[in-house]
Amino acid sequence: MGYDLHIERKGADLESDPVAIPLPEWQAAISTTAGVRPAVERAATFTNPQTGDLVSIGMGEGAAEVFFPGDSKWHPAFSWRRGSVVFSAPFEPGDLSHPVWAAAVALASRLGAVVRGDDGEVYDRHDGKSG
Repeated sequence: MGYDLHIERKGADLESDPVAIPLPEWQAAISTTAGVRPAVERAATFTNPQTGDLVSIGMGEGAAEVFFPGDSKWHPAFSWRRGSVVFSAPFEPGDLSHPVWAAAVALASRLGAVVRGDDGEVYDRHDGKSG
């Protein structure tokens, strides 16, 4: 199981529950952020690196894709779940050359939100350091 990051609005303090990002607001942020679009397919298909089997994962409402210039393709990246946006982190937070981190920073900024890890740590949008 991988480590996920979340785009969330902070509550009153770091220990309080995050404030939900409404789906229409998330969708508006997607539509106005370069390199991000609503997911075209309702399922994402991946190859399991250990078995070579194709695995299909359903993509819910609010799912978004990110454009990867290196291969000129759109890839599934973000899921919206109950007011929080979730994405995998197979990269170092702060690496603005990675399309998903760059998109996450742009979206979090647009939404007045933070990027938080599974363990609750908040990542700086500029250098990726957690604090």
